[in-house]
Amino acid sequence: MEDAERFRLLGKYRTPRFRYGRKVLCAVRGEVTIVGLTDAPIPWPICKRVRGRSLVVFKDLVKALRRESNQAICHWWGITPQTVSKWRKALGIGPITEGTSRLYREYTKEPWAVEALARGQSKARDPERCRKIAEAKRGMPRPPHVLEAMHQAWRGSHHSEATRRRMSRTHRRRGTMVPGTKVWTAEEDELVRKLPVEQAAKKTGRSLSALSARRK
Repeated sequence: MEDAERFRLLGKYRTPRFRYGRKVLCAVRGEVTIVGLTDAPIPWPICKRVRGRSLVVFKDLVKALRRESNQAICHWWGITPQTVSKWRKALGIGPITEGTSRLYREYTKEPWAVEALARGQSKARDPERCRKIAEAKRGMPRPPHVLEAMHQAWRGSHHSEATRRRMSRTHRRRGTMVPGTKVWTAEEDELVRKLPVEQAAKKTGRSLSALSARRK
């Protein structure tokens, strides 16, 4: 990506009109006094409050912080990425803006990004890698908060008919049972065969309908 495209602004911004010595309201520091002007591509008023000097965060600069990428703001206003991040945090702006998203989309088209994605996808499907991951996870229950997050994601979702058939075949092949199912033992089967239904129900603690179905 060329620098012209990397630093391209999505909006139009200009230096505000001001007078030296005038007090203005900075969105980060409150009331400040304008004492200078930067020599950045977009010249911007410099303020002084108690000690130290900084750009006045107001007008078009606030709009740029909400919309543009970190790289573009640093280039056009002549500041560091750390300063941009600090201002955004003070203004309650998240790290991902419209300009940042645009850069991410453009970066994915770069040759190095396409090559890296292809390598990652080929590695993800590697049978040996999948086998190692499966063995590492086998017998390790998921934490409760992970299960809750999975349940929240699944609620309201519906599988297609083809997916449901595949899931049903897999569960039958594995012998999966409904949670809470009590497996019949050999002793219980012997009681079902020899005793009347009522007596077998008392001995096994199972319902009459379960005993009748087991006999069939």
